[in-house]
Amino acid sequence: MNGPDVSSQALATKKDGYRHDVAAHAGLLRLKRPVLGFGAYVGRALTDAIFPRKCRACGAYWPYGPQSSSSHVDHDTDLRTGEHGLWNIFTRVALPFLCSDCLTSFEPVRSPLCERCGVMFKSAVGEDHLCSDCLRHPGAFRRARAVGIYSGALMELVHQLKYRACFVLLDPLGQLLQGAFQLHWSPGEIDMVLPIPLHVRRWRQRGFNQAQMLVDAWAKSERRGARDEYRFPKVRDIFMRSRPTAPQTGLGKPERRRNMRGAFKVVDRAAVKGRSILLVDDVYTTGATAAEAARELKENGAEAVDVLTIARTMPNLDRMGRKAERIGT
Repeated sequence: MNGPDVSSQALATKKDGYRHDVAAHAGLLRLKRPVLGFGAYVGRALTDAIFPRKCRACGAYWPYGPQSSSSHVDHDTDLRTGEHGLWNIFTRVALPFLCSDCLTSFEPVRSPLCERCGVMFKSAVGEDHLCSDCLRHPGAFRRARAVGIYSGALMELVHQLKYRACFVLLDPLGQLLQGAFQLHWSPGEIDMVLPIPLHVRRWRQRGFNQAQMLVDAWAKSERRGARDEYRFPKVRDIFMRSRPTAPQTGLGKPERRRNMRGAFKVVDRAAVKGRSILLVDDVYTTGATAAEAARELKENGAEAVDVLTIARTMPNLDRMGRKAERIGT
């Protein structure tokens, strides 16, 4: 026996009714939008009046404007647009923390620069090549790159994190590291990311290692899984600061090199042997710290050591660098 007949007309009625319900729901949402938009406007106005936003760089107050549309760096070809890709990332992630004037003070590190240490040359004409210092003293690391020049708003953000423990800046700075890494390194080129370690005495005084926290923020921005644990290992089990050093501020390049000599020690030689390692720090000044850390890693079997920092001093440029040549200025 055949079962009960279900006509095609009944099915059509159900489908039509379903489409009608969806249309009605969409219409209701359209009616609600003006109300919701007005509520958001009132809420923003109250926020501006009661809790005005303060620029982390200059301290100026300004009303809340449109926020960044994304909290993470996009994995797409836009990051391959060079230094202007980093400019776009900085503008997006720093928008909640900087006024418009301070946003424009950011200067990405860009070519032509030294192929090894990453210092920018005065002239904007020409290709990347080795600087005179790197020709005389090749050093232990393969190449060093930075997000931006150590000046303006970027310098202030680094100071806020390092000296005032402003941890709310970790997420945007971590995203900047991720963007710079994707720009300057090919997939699979780096096996392991290690922060420059801090001596236990300095760690107790400060309470944290900003390089370690930057690496953690970068790893978090990538939403890393179990397989990435090897790329971002626990640095204390692998690499350490073996002795305290005097502050580098105010020291010249030869004094910095002497100050850092023998300052690091590889704890787990097997972990670094044959690996391509990326060292991360907040600021690259003369490269003495990075060079000594890279030397220790290479002597213990690391195949290659590179360096990535948030900022880099540019002693051969004036404070404004090549700002006048930047797109949009």
